[in-house]
Amino acid sequence: MKKVIFYLLENQDEASGSGMLFHEKLACEKIAQAWQNQQRVLVACQDQTQAERIDEYLWQLNTENFVPHNLAGEGMKGGSPVEICWPQRRSSGNRQLLINLQEQFPEFSIVYHDIIDFVPVNEHLKSLARTRYKLYKEAGFNIKTNFVLCQ
Repeated sequence: MKKVIFYLLENQDEASGSGMLFHEKLACEKIAQAWQNQQRVLVACQDQTQAERIDEYLWQLNTENFVPHNLAGEGMKGGSPVEICWPQRRSSGNRQLLINLQEQFPEFSIVYHDIIDFVPVNEHLKSLARTRYKLYKEAGFNIKTNFVLCQ
């Protein structure tokens, strides 16, 4: 059964001192967990700047938590187990999990069985997440919501 897990953030949206938004840092934690569970992951970013921010954060993880990853179009044919893309640079490989950081509904999401998405605190971004929620539902996904208290 296809499923989407939405992480609903309950307060501030900037991770303390990292320069990343909280949902981006949470996405990186989910990426690392998926890799530890031997899942191939596509991270769909809003733009190249966000993709590079995610890439840089993953490179800075300590060696015990290393996540083999690359930006779309780099690395080996088919990409690393974790590939980071944005609308102008799409993925080249088959993945089990989609982690969506895009504001709009990713049209290619229908080929995935497992998706993680986020509902940031910002009202405009929250409205866009509601639209994605509706479109996932219309595409036949089961949807679960987890509340996350940002710290």
